[in-house]
Amino acid sequence: MTHMKSVNAILDALAAQQQQGETSLIVTIEPGLVEEATNTLRDYRKLFAPVVPGVTDTAPIYAAYDKMRANLTAPAHTLLLLVECQSIEEFREALGRMPIRHSSEWRDLDDGHLEFLP
Repeated sequence: MTHMKSVNAILDALAAQQQQGETSLIVTIEPGLVEEATNTLRDYRKLFAPVVPGVTDTAPIYAAYDKMRANLTAPAHTLLLLVECQSIEEFREALGRMPIRHSSEWRDLDDGHLEFLP
């Protein structure tokens, strides 16, 4: 797992993985990058997950990510962005700064296997 400081670093990592034939990437980001990552990485399937070091059980997060990747009908790049926070409230605040999206923009990813979310 790589800790990314910018969206450009994520894009560089994606390019490197593409050269190796990989279609997935797992990175850790700061809460302040959530909105920029959402806007910049529009063409990628993304799963943002809050991680509080020493508190969060990441096994269900990885299981949800693996399931998301397994449900793809065509090869697509998938990103697991672990948002390292001091608290779940910090993650909620990062999400709260994002613009509200219309219901037609949301994808139905919740098939009951996202139980790691508060």
